Amino acid sequence: MKWAFTLPNTMENDETKQDAIVPQEAQNTGILAQVQAETQAFELVQRQAMMLSKSTLVPKDFAGNVANCAIALNVAKRTRLDPLMVCQNLAIIHGRPSWSATALIGMVNASGKFSPLRFVFDSDENPSWCYAVARDMATNEELKGERITLEMAKKEGWSTKNGSKWLTMPGQMLRYRAASFWSRAYASDMSLGMYTQDEVRDFAEPPRNVTPKANPFVAEPEPEPEPVEVVEAQVVEDKPKGNAKPHADKIAEAFEKMAKEVEP
Repeated sequence: MKWAFTLPNTMENDETKQDAIVPQEAQNTGILAQVQAETQAFELVQRQAMMLSKSTLVPKDFAGNVANCAIALNVAKRTRLDPLMVCQNLAIIHGRPSWSATALIGMVNASGKFSPLRFVFDSDENPSWCYAVARDMATNEELKGERITLEMAKKEGWSTKNGSKWLTMPGQMLRYRAASFWSRAYASDMSLGMYTQDEVRDFAEPPRNVTPKANPFVAEPEPEPEPVEVVEAQVVEDKPKGNAKPHADKIAEAFEKMAKEVEP
């Protein structure tokens, strides 16, 4: 009987292991490179935000606030706008970032994707409604926005707020609100879905005071008594008045008188 032995091919096993190790090392190198690139990008944004926060040209929401400036840089990158332009036209109202209506109209008109926005009114002198319209440059399709009316502003409570511009300049407010509605419907990538400053003032409620009120059924603590001033008393000796003799002298005289009467 002959015995046959098969030796394992160690060379092929080593090559297989090396082939499995190489992709893993390449993957780890790619991850480290990505992390390093993100770190460098973050540090660059931080330096840029620091510079913007020290500028006197940025509004109060960004002056001295590095975090807000970093967010403005992120918005500028996503919208492909100048960072200073973003800071000057982005306001924080009730904790919400919001565009100015004029900046929103300018972004749509300068994009090249649409024809310049036009505003249609029912009357030039006393307008009661307005809508924005533009044409898609790629398809030549007319894009008509939502019709905004003064009746809508009244029902929504926009014109009943204190200091509302709807009562003093209704035509301009109709134009601004029509532009914001149109941009969210057809160009939300430009505004990033954010509202305008006038909309935030009309829609959002101011922050509420959540400080708990005093419970009227809980007795208030009694006030602490006022400190009493302690005055040291002084002992005053009684002095005889006029020719009055002390009481001890009177007793001595009485004993002497009794002794004389007793003597024979």
